[in-house]
Amino acid sequence: MTGVYDLIVIGGGPGGFAAGMRAAQLGGTVALVEEKQLGGNCMHQACIPAKTLLTTARLAGTIRQTDSLGVQMDQATVNLEAVHRRKDQVIQGLRLGTEELLSNHGVSLVQGRGRVVAQDTVQVGDQQMRARNIVVATGSIAARLSIKGVELPCVIGTEEAIELREIPPRIVVLVGGPMDLELAQYLNLMGSHVTLIESGPRLLPEADREISQRLGKLFHDAGVAVRRGVVVDSIRQGEDEVLAVVLAEDKDEVPADLVLAARRLANTAGLGLRELGAKMVSGALVVDEHMRTSVPHIYAVGDAVAGPMWSHKATAEGIVAAEHVMGLSSRMDYDTLPRCLFTWPEVAWVGLSEEQAESRGLDVVVGRAPLIINPYAIILGETAGTVKVVADQRYGKILGVHMMMPGAADLINTAVVAMLSEATVRELMRFLPPHPSMGEALVDAAMDLEGRSLHLPRYEKGGGGEAWEGM
Repeated sequence: MTGVYDLIVIGGGPGGFAAGMRAAQLGGTVALVEEKQLGGNCMHQACIPAKTLLTTARLAGTIRQTDSLGVQMDQATVNLEAVHRRKDQVIQGLRLGTEELLSNHGVSLVQGRGRVVAQDTVQVGDQQMRARNIVVATGSIAARLSIKGVELPCVIGTEEAIELREIPPRIVVLVGGPMDLELAQYLNLMGSHVTLIESGPRLLPEADREISQRLGKLFHDAGVAVRRGVVVDSIRQGEDEVLAVVLAEDKDEVPADLVLAARRLANTAGLGLRELGAKMVSGALVVDEHMRTSVPHIYAVGDAVAGPMWSHKATAEGIVAAEHVMGLSSRMDYDTLPRCLFTWPEVAWVGLSEEQAESRGLDVVVGRAPLIINPYAIILGETAGTVKVVADQRYGKILGVHMMMPGAADLINTAVVAMLSEATVRELMRFLPPHPSMGEALVDAAMDLEGRSLHLPRYEKGGGGEAWEGM
């Protein structure tokens, strides 16, 4: 197609795909520029391959523990080459499906690296394309940590970790985010001795404190060495091709065959946005609630935007940007954006943690339901987790829900819908989950806010159930 597009999207990952599809659904003429492959880092080097590998490792781990369920089986072995073939097939199928969907909706696909040369013009090779609006969805790129020795050949990032064809006997993971923890569990289940090093006082600090503590215990009980509150001074080459991770405080050394040391930065260099005066923070674009940058008619979504990097966040932002481009008044709501970690059991949360709510001066009440009281968790042999509901003391407004359990990434959606609907905890108590199911734990946690859970021992509840008004 020639002429002026309603929208040109630069980048074909989750955010770019969502923006292109939604604008096309609303009748817009759309072109999507992609330098490599549709699907972006999420599909090819992160979310999809990591979860595929972890699913296999989790199944192998379950098979090895079937004696406790009364099933006698031979020790499970994993054909790593077959696992990677399946992973590649999953990715290929999703990529082809993405391409077909965009084509079916009339989105013009342009191969090449896009550069914004004016607020209405994108340069791709020798071709200049004009548009009324532009969405930058270029994602993120791998970057080295600022630690001496990270350039050594056996120091790898998450992309290399996903492609490992041999499981290292020992690996040290310098924790930087959720995927590092997912890969640590994968490698542990596959037989590697894993050491987690976290510079802060707890793993997954963005999650609720109680959930983080349970996650740390989960890793410890699985044989992972967890070192918290430790800063890495350097990484050096030891003897017999073994690395040594040198700790700053006491110069203690942790031996490793591989070290996973990864971080990601917004992929905005060379796009021409600085020259146009786009406001940035550490290379990431600053946007408003409609995903508009400081340059008129240029939007940005996903990892290119300042803030946490989640694929489903990018998708939501892409939809908001496209709808605003097409004349709707859509805005991004981060308060109901769920977060998740695909360890086993899964971790998921939405809204404020107890600490965050208290730091804002809110008067909160908390309900909890440990999985040890949940019949279905007992049946599955998965009782390590919990559900926690944080609510406003006076009116019962749901401020946050936090869970660690099998299926948490799906069940958290119930809490998201409740919060979007402005339901109170009293209404959450009326939710009728099947029995036995994990959903019962969510209701138990809500009922615990009034001290009326049917499955918890009697105790004096310090909440204000009767004080809630407007119920």
